[in-house]
Amino acid sequence: MAATQFEFSNKVDSLTSILKQILEFINSSHSTDNDISALLFKAKVITTELLTNSIKHSESTSTIIDIKLDQNTLIISKVDYGKPLALIADANSSPDKIPVTNDILHTLYARSKMENQIQFTCEENKMDDLLELNDIIEHFGLLIITKAADEFIYTYDNQTKENTFIVTLNL
Repeated sequence: MAATQFEFSNKVDSLTSILKQILEFINSSHSTDNDISALLFKAKVITTELLTNSIKHSESTSTIIDIKLDQNTLIISKVDYGKPLALIADANSSPDKIPVTNDILHTLYARSKMENQIQFTCEENKMDDLLELNDIIEHFGLLIITKAADEFIYTYDNQTKENTFIVTLNL
């Protein structure tokens, strides 16, 4: 297994540099003969959204990105500190999936896996559903990550104020 950690300064002018470093690590660590272009595209989209989220919402000066890659999976983990996603309170109080955002084709849902942990899922919309979805709040970046990933989980630690986003891609 190849693994490394990157520290991002939560500044817009650092985004391109850290993104290139992460993609270069994935590319050089990829050990199968499969075409890596689709994996690199998904990793780029996911990592860009995670880092953009840190710039916009993190209350800390830096974010940690962990990359783990083996023959079967790529795991991208992001840790920052601050307030939890506003969705966490809704997910903790509901056993049902909660609509988060939608576009004309998909709806993103959050479902509590355990206290302070959300798993994101995405479902295709039926044309009949569109009129009922107009009041859903916008979290388009989370939708993008969910569509690109095989699994996307968010966890918040009340004691440390740690936000952890874990994205898994199956190879």
